[in-house]
Amino acid sequence: MKTYRMLISNEQFLTRVVIMADNRVEYLFITRPDLHTGVGNIYKGQIERVISGLNAAFVNIGESRNGFLPFAKEEPLYHVTEPSDEATEQSKKPYKVGDEIIVQISKPGTGDKGMKLTTKISIPGRFIILIPDSSLATLSKKITDRAERERLLNIVKKRIFDNTGFIIRTAAEGKSERYIARELKILLNTWSRIRRYSRAKKTPAVLWNELPIFKNVVRDYVTADFKEIIVNDEIIFKEVKKYVNLFVPEMHSKVLLHKEKEYPLFIKYGIEREIERFLSDRVSLPSGGYLIIEEGETLNAIDVNTGSSEKNNLSATILNTNIEAAEEIPRQIRVRNLSGLIVVDFIDMKHQRERRKVFKILNDNLEIDKAETKILSISELGIVEMSREKTDFKLSDILLDRCEKCKGTGYVKNAHFAALKFRNELFSYLSKNPGKKTAVEVSSELYNFILNEPTLYDLLKKKRISLHQNSTLELENYRFNPSERRNSLFSSISEFEKKEVI
Repeated sequence: MKTYRMLISNEQFLTRVVIMADNRVEYLFITRPDLHTGVGNIYKGQIERVISGLNAAFVNIGESRNGFLPFAKEEPLYHVTEPSDEATEQSKKPYKVGDEIIVQISKPGTGDKGMKLTTKISIPGRFIILIPDSSLATLSKKITDRAERERLLNIVKKRIFDNTGFIIRTAAEGKSERYIARELKILLNTWSRIRRYSRAKKTPAVLWNELPIFKNVVRDYVTADFKEIIVNDEIIFKEVKKYVNLFVPEMHSKVLLHKEKEYPLFIKYGIEREIERFLSDRVSLPSGGYLIIEEGETLNAIDVNTGSSEKNNLSATILNTNIEAAEEIPRQIRVRNLSGLIVVDFIDMKHQRERRKVFKILNDNLEIDKAETKILSISELGIVEMSREKTDFKLSDILLDRCEKCKGTGYVKNAHFAALKFRNELFSYLSKNPGKKTAVEVSSELYNFILNEPTLYDLLKKKRISLHQNSTLELENYRFNPSERRNSLFSSISEFEKKEVI
């Protein structure tokens, strides 16, 4: 059985939570104060625009961008001005601009899109997820014992009324009635308070905030298998301690404060080095093979390669590499928090039984992911397509900035391209300014390239163009007839000047 450990590190500008299994990072959660997803938060909003063709609306919830609310038949619409027992009837009425409603953020926004909203409110606890105005009454599929399922259902049903739905979570299994009843009371009071706030507060307004990330992870992931929770921040340590005392009392003595200020928590456990690896596009496999991971906004590609991996024969090498990849890929997806469409290109396998074996290992390892994942069977070419719901920003979104030179493509134009563009621009300029004395500033890289290219050199000499290098310019940038020349911007007597082109 694996031994789990949770590490919580707060550096003010970043809060990070890691779950390790046998000293290996299995989950990584990071938040930045300036990157606010708001997923799970509940708002009082106002419909500002209805799009009939999409059966959706844009809702002002007080954030920098309006949220997108798709209307679905199974979702109740909470009109603030209506009593809760009329919500179902109200939802049948046409939605119109100006309606005030209660919504919850279900998915974070992306570069060009606002966050996705839902009116199907859910309030999560450790043991129960409360779903107001719903008839749903179910349990986690992982609770398999029939007697235990009946016990848990009876505990909850005798305390819930007024068309309130619920999901009993795996963590409730085996827990005493008083713990479950206490949390259920807290959740019901929370919903009652949200409804009360919705009538009192002016639109738009936040009605309820999801727990901070460290409590969220403790709530959703901590089990009896955890050896310890180590925190480097005294305030967070006290909050975690308080939370586990209420809901995970068996962890009370296992919450520890890391006091070695000169030896940071994540450095002590080698996490900083691991995080750097998770930002790389290349991931090594145990036997010498490797993965290449290319991340996109909506499409991610993972390529499996044998590298230096070697077995007795080629078929065994391929199968072994694919198995190692099938075990590692789900971890990389979780830690990097990849979402949208994910395509995995395994190395071609000749036999169907091998493809089935690799696919089963991949699917089994994906099952521990709490984000919803859908996967299609492996093809004859070794291709697997899957989708994963977006729950938060990707790791790369939080810790990397988009390259201003390549604009996210991973490539920049080289000196050959820049020289060709420069030549075309030069002809265009000369055609509009015939006979005009011309000077041009170019980047140092392009300047040196031109010196060693006879065709361009002869063209400038023939047109009697004076060329100067400017170390502050980017490769593709240049200036015709700069109005002012400062010695600090130019080289001293250049090779070009020695050749009497100036």
